[in-house]
Amino acid sequence: MQTIALFDGAPSVPAPAKPRRPLALGELPISSVPAAYDREHLYSPKANTAAVVDHRPGDQFPPLPTSPSGPKTWRDWWRTEASVSTPDYLGLEPGDVITVVSTGTATVVSTCRFGAVVRYELPTGAFNQEPYAEMYVTARNQFGHWYR
Repeated sequence: MQTIALFDGAPSVPAPAKPRRPLALGELPISSVPAAYDREHLYSPKANTAAVVDHRPGDQFPPLPTSPSGPKTWRDWWRTEASVSTPDYLGLEPGDVITVVSTGTATVVSTCRFGAVVRYELPTGAFNQEPYAEMYVTARNQFGHWYR
């Protein structure tokens, strides 16, 4: 643990991180993005589906507009809408350790309107150039495992 010297020179120990209560299955998190729970899956509804599902509005962002089909317009949508940084995604915050359907345990690296970027370890071997890989997760299933 690192100590920080205050202006008067007295050391100050930072407060320990407050443990967060795990989100119960079926519970809609208080989140910067909208949250919906439908057919036992938690996700953030997009603009085209938000009107037809019961959801909790986001504290900072409305439902994400649907992506356009053209490459240039899609790139602009990704930069200005989807990849905008958020403080959380459906209750996930950077540093959280979660389970991912295809990879097992992963750590949340960052969050945006589209989802959460998670990092997971790769098995050691000749084909792996890096010790880890990253992917987006956008939803959680009825067993509490995240996926895209």
